[in-house]
Amino acid sequence: MATDKFEHATFYLTRKQVEEIKRLARDQQISRSALVRMIIREYLAREEEQKTQ
Repeated sequence: MATDKFEHATFYLTRKQVEEIKRLARDQQISRSALVRMIIREYLAREEEQKTQ
């Protein structure tokens, strides 16, 4: 389930990555949770693409 992967992925974020997400969210004027979801979707899409190659 995507929610499980979301929770799992946030566990591994470093403090620097969290600060970068906060900065990007502020600069792009979107919520941090929305930004994290976009990052995770991109990551999962890349993982899926690598599996199919």
